[in-house]
Amino acid sequence: PYTPLFRSGASSGGVESDPATGPGGEVYIPTVDMSRPMLRLWGTRGSIPVPGRATARHGGNTACMEVRAGDQVVVFDAGTGIRDLGAELLKDKPRTVPILIGHTHWDHIQGFPFFAPAYMRGYELDIYGGSGFRKDLRSIFQGQLDRDYFPVEIGDMAATMRFHHLRENPVQFGPIAVHWGFANHPGATLCFRIEVAGRRIGYLTDNEFLQGYLGRPDGVEPGSPLLTPHLEQIEFFRGVDLLIAEAQYFNEEYPKKIGWGHTSVSNACLLAKLVGAKRWIVTHHDPLQDDESLHRKHLLINQVLREIGHPIPVEMAYDGMTELL
Repeated sequence: PYTPLFRSGASSGGVESDPATGPGGEVYIPTVDMSRPMLRLWGTRGSIPVPGRATARHGGNTACMEVRAGDQVVVFDAGTGIRDLGAELLKDKPRTVPILIGHTHWDHIQGFPFFAPAYMRGYELDIYGGSGFRKDLRSIFQGQLDRDYFPVEIGDMAATMRFHHLRENPVQFGPIAVHWGFANHPGATLCFRIEVAGRRIGYLTDNEFLQGYLGRPDGVEPGSPLLTPHLEQIEFFRGVDLLIAEAQYFNEEYPKKIGWGHTSVSNACLLAKLVGAKRWIVTHHDPLQDDESLHRKHLLINQVLREIGHPIPVEMAYDGMTELL
């Protein structure tokens, strides 16, 4: 016969107590507190969207991230992931939405024409970008929304829209402070450090760290001339609680991709070590890398990080990935 491990007995007050529950028979059922500051990755691919069975696990949308604290929402990049974010925002009342564009390559702006709040009165969109583009930011978005390419022009959108070149550093959006710096990528390309709720988050989607270096990561000593072009970036991200950054190319792919503006696996691991990142979410996945390739990359990144003495937790980004801060 079955014998229970515990037997109910009388408490000091004479009330029967079931040891399987809490005091007074309470059953503890925690729920996720979605009112906390959070970030969500709505798109985690580079170059072009890649839907399909081979990418179902990590998703196929291009770059977009939301950071939220209370009523304040800040959006980073407007790749195809911004379409799903827009549908989520419409569930709430109209608001002012700052959108920071790391750079204006297609994968960082191609979702904007499908961002539903842009068509809704009451929404105000403040779009920020860096200086140094060949065209000003408004002209780039206006050119994208040309009737030769798309049935809607920017003047047809009902939201109030303002364009800004970033000058202040940091930029403050309510409780969210956004610091910006420069990445090593063709054209004027920004990276961001977000400070919210006592956390420091690095966002670095397009960056070729140690451009052209093909050797072992432990072969780069502190003070090496190879690091000189990157010292400002290393200092910018130093000590981040969470690094959201690319490692786009396997090392065997990288020799044919030098100068394309993206980092090899081992060079990206070295960057994570040099900045002292406490955690790393790998994003901006190459469109040619399916879910199985990304699983192999995850294993490889963990291996290299152990070899160089920086075995931090690493996750591979996926569309919809949410972090409570």
